[in-house]
Amino acid sequence: MKKPSEPLYSVAFRHLSSDAKKLGPELPDTQLHYLSLKQIRTLLESAAALATSVLPPAEPELRITGETGKFVIQLRAGNLNFVSWSTSRMAGGQLTPAQIVATIAGETIDVADASTATSAGSRRFLPSMNIGLMAVAIVAVNAFTLWFVLQPPTKLTPKFTLLPSAPAERLLTEVAGVYETGGGVGDRRLEIKRDGAVQRIKFGANRAAAQKQTYTVKAAEASGKPALVLATKNQSLITINDAVSIVLYGDTYRRIAGVASVAQVSR
Repeated sequence: MKKPSEPLYSVAFRHLSSDAKKLGPELPDTQLHYLSLKQIRTLLESAAALATSVLPPAEPELRITGETGKFVIQLRAGNLNFVSWSTSRMAGGQLTPAQIVATIAGETIDVADASTATSAGSRRFLPSMNIGLMAVAIVAVNAFTLWFVLQPPTKLTPKFTLLPSAPAERLLTEVAGVYETGGGVGDRRLEIKRDGAVQRIKFGANRAAAQKQTYTVKAAEASGKPALVLATKNQSLITINDAVSIVLYGDTYRRIAGVASVAQVSR
């Protein structure tokens, strides 16, 4: 069999549809294989169009793997945030789809050039706006701000019932342990203790902790299933699927075999 004339890549999607045209934490993780750089650029352009509409808890990402290395493209702050890691090259920053594809292909680009180009484009555009359009924009922004402030708070958390002390203690004892979504960059780890203390870790390169969050949870029941209620502003839920898997913000975490829970250590 002849070797393909161009390198092919695999792309994994997190909180994104496989065509990068929809986003949301409810979307399942998917993966495509044998994609060309042209196909990857099409996906990146679709993702770039979605970047301004990202809202928590969605954290959409594309993870690209090929001969030239491994790459993560995060939709963040209205832009595509590019991260690459391999034994031969490192890069990162807010890049355009074309610049990301060029970097994946092995070309060297200056991240500062992307910022300069963006700033220059903004400077060329601003003089073309007339006073009338600026006034309309100001009125629209103020109207949206007023509407947003007066809106009643939205509560997305399903209804739940806190458990009495004895059943709550039993549930926390059973659930206590270490869970992970995976071991790659962007994956997460949950460490649940029997006293209700929870630590959420986001992995960087080589499983290093890129981000840490600490919560306190209470045992509850939601939609007929056992759950843990996070003591946060929106009272998010950790749903317990079974003895080895739990769900938080749409992500499934699996218990890590060989890692003793707090309950097991105390026995």
